[in-house]
Amino acid sequence: MTMQEQTPPMPTVPPTVTIIGGIYNYQWEQESVQIILERLREDSRRTVTAEIKISARPEGHIHQTRINLLATRSRNEVARYCRERCQRSRDWEAIIEQLCVMTLDVFREGEPVVNLGEVDPPAEPIYRLRPFIVEGEATIIYGEGGIGKSFLAGFMAATVDQNLSSEICDPLPGKVLYLDYETTRDIAARRFQSLTRGFGFGGTSSVIYRFCHQSLPSDIGEIQRIVAEHNIELVVVDSAGPACGGDPESAASAINYFTALRSLRKSSITIAHRSKSGSVGPFGSVYWVNYPRMAYELKKSQEVDDDVMHVALIHRKVNDGRLQRPLSFKIEWLDAGVVTVTPEALEEVPEFVTELPIADQCAVALREHGPKSVKELVEITGMNSRSVSVVLSRNRNKFRRIGNQQWDVID
Repeated sequence: MTMQEQTPPMPTVPPTVTIIGGIYNYQWEQESVQIILERLREDSRRTVTAEIKISARPEGHIHQTRINLLATRSRNEVARYCRERCQRSRDWEAIIEQLCVMTLDVFREGEPVVNLGEVDPPAEPIYRLRPFIVEGEATIIYGEGGIGKSFLAGFMAATVDQNLSSEICDPLPGKVLYLDYETTRDIAARRFQSLTRGFGFGGTSSVIYRFCHQSLPSDIGEIQRIVAEHNIELVVVDSAGPACGGDPESAASAINYFTALRSLRKSSITIAHRSKSGSVGPFGSVYWVNYPRMAYELKKSQEVDDDVMHVALIHRKVNDGRLQRPLSFKIEWLDAGVVTVTPEALEEVPEFVTELPIADQCAVALREHGPKSVKELVEITGMNSRSVSVVLSRNRNKFRRIGNQQWDVID
């Protein structure tokens, strides 16, 4: 049939739409048309654009482009192009108009308001991995380079993936997505398989891996699709610097990163390298610590040519509740590609003793050196004299006075 012989289009019935992870799937059954719309963006002038992919039967693929949902000219150009490519007569102006109006309505409506008095929240937070990762919230682990951050995050991810409860943590099992901005598929595979061998699972791992080169904010549409398709419950980002898509020292980069991560509505672990010694968090902006629900600093102790690494996980920030006691893990590289992660007493690693609460540091010093005065304890531990005096006086169930000057620990 020639273009001149096309029959007049029938009135266009509104489509059915399915929205999963920021991807809009429109179906006009009567017209045999499908349009996939994703990667919505709104700029500072409130202009909303999106990438669309149009197909129809019997024509197949028709057009893929980026459209300005608010511009009449942009909509008309897409409709004209589709009309010229199609054998069957359709009211493409009506189809594209419906697409744009329906998308804008959903996009700008946002989340519905709720009456908090009618919400029935759980008595306590639900954890994807207790006590480190609150369900649906962000956790960040940061520290210097080469201190085992990826292995510890991999251990947490594998624990959720394999549903392995231990004295360290208790998981809510689910699928895991590992977004790798630093290494390669082979390195990540060796890491996860060595960890699961350490669990005794023979290298089995169901973690979904993705090699990433675009920033997370710019790539969030595709990541949303992956999360939806694979039913992902935990997302691991390794690491924050390349993933944020800008200067990690700036507040804007941190805000854009966590806003994009929040759109996934999933639990997450972000690994970050510390750029400045003594800074609060991994980078200059406090948003890297303030935005996540949980923030942990990682420190290590390792001898040269030693296959054992000791790492201390120090809880620096929590939104609700109390800070957790610092934890120490021993990461050991064994033969046959096996890596084990086991807990150990923090006070057994001399480099980590200073991370203990003041009372615990005093107890360690007294056990090691015997009864001491406050002045002597200050010299041994390097702590503040007033802080030591207050802690000893307030914890009479843990410390006892010997004579007028000395203190000892009660075992």
